[in-house]
Amino acid sequence: MAHELARDGIQCRLIDKAPHRAMESRAIAIHSRTVEAFELMGLADAFLSAGHRIGGVNVYGESGRIAHAAFGMLETRYPFVLGVPQDQTERILEERLARLGVRVERSTELVSLAQRESGVSARLHTGDRVEELETDWLLGCDGAHSTVREQLGISFAGATYPEHFVLADVKIAGDLDHAEAQVWLQRDGALAFFPLPEDRWRLIIINSPPDWHDQPSLAQCQALVNERGLDGLRLGDPRWTAVFRIHRREAARFREDRVFLLGDAAHIHSPVGGQGMNMGIQDAFNLAWKLSLVLRNGKDPQLLDSYEAERKPVDEAVIRQTDRATRLVSLRGSVTRFVRDHLMSFLTQIPTVVEKLGEGLSGLAVNYRRSPIVEERGAGMGGPAAGDRAPDAPLVAAKSGAPVRLYDLFAEHRHVLLLLGNGGDALPPPLPRFPETVFAAYRVAAPGTSGGDFIDREGVVAKRYGSAPGVYLIRPDGYVGFRCDWRTVSTSLPNYLATFLSSAALG
Repeated sequence: MAHELARDGIQCRLIDKAPHRAMESRAIAIHSRTVEAFELMGLADAFLSAGHRIGGVNVYGESGRIAHAAFGMLETRYPFVLGVPQDQTERILEERLARLGVRVERSTELVSLAQRESGVSARLHTGDRVEELETDWLLGCDGAHSTVREQLGISFAGATYPEHFVLADVKIAGDLDHAEAQVWLQRDGALAFFPLPEDRWRLIIINSPPDWHDQPSLAQCQALVNERGLDGLRLGDPRWTAVFRIHRREAARFREDRVFLLGDAAHIHSPVGGQGMNMGIQDAFNLAWKLSLVLRNGKDPQLLDSYEAERKPVDEAVIRQTDRATRLVSLRGSVTRFVRDHLMSFLTQIPTVVEKLGEGLSGLAVNYRRSPIVEERGAGMGGPAAGDRAPDAPLVAAKSGAPVRLYDLFAEHRHVLLLLGNGGDALPPPLPRFPETVFAAYRVAAPGTSGGDFIDREGVVAKRYGSAPGVYLIRPDGYVGFRCDWRTVSTSLPNYLATFLSSAALG
């Protein structure tokens, strides 16, 4: 969040009551859509260098392997789960923030806040020093035990799972393929091994003894692995172990006037599927560009209401999905486990099922079609609807012949208008003139068609966006805000922008 605001030249303060960044791996899974978001932020290369690419998952039952799913079918430049320890994630973000002139204020805690019409008053404690801060907006990214949420009096309803989970970051000697995740579903509970950089693994064990203390020993973890029938694997060199309970909870609302809740402060859920950190990053990516527009224009438009309208349904869906997945991997009865294993084996042999599961896990399927700030005027065009993720595609610059990708255009951190043609149609007539601060407009033409800024030489744009000529307005977070066909563009686009401009002060 701070990174995106700072990129737009907006002054912000980032406080953290922790004295230093995370020393443990903690959250490790970065999914495809989050890597795409990092690309749009200019951060993807740093994360790719720090991470380990997990290309698929193997699932085993008591009789052997029952399922395998590879992520290579996903239509993205990043068809994998990226394993990055959280200490490295925080390092990358903190270093990039420093380049933008923002430092993390450590050992600084918010203890109270009060809202007024024009801003927020906050009291901060740094050691023995007390500071009274006045700010236009306050963003609560302070975790499951959020002080911000508590100060707002927002409920955090949900439940606690009965199972205890064990985490261990270790090296493993034995027959494990480090290119993919490995999961065992057993009567006494599931075990999972997720690859990390430096030939390390994250071990997750469901249903540990309830009397284990917070940091189990390596010997205890090894004994539990042996009891589950995997005594051929030898654990070593532990960097972190932990036992914890998991919860599913959601804040009743994500915004109270000038204060917002993001990440674990707004929602928590089972770690099955590795969605937690990804959800928080997507919350921030969704809100950052909207708040940036508001701050640059000095007023509180309805645009900010769309944060909760867009993110809350997504978060609720993830809570439901991870809850079902947790219950599925925790089955104890022999009949239910038999049915689960055989059904999983059957379904993962159907490519379309594997693709749908992968799109859901990766975040690529998330959409905001019901958002109050998207408008669909292109029914029947094919391609992504308004509110969908805008897919990437390779292009060629018409003048220079240089290779370019759509996401290179989207990374300009503003709205982008794509005018898409095909071989049988001219590009659309000139549009009404808008200030360049409103959006950057690019014409994408089919091979053999003149007048385009870029050429869809490989036909990937036509495949992913549909072959019918159309107009797409892409938001700074890489989602389609508006689309229409060429027959209506001269009226529908100005009408949409007029409505959006009146409330969002775009540009």
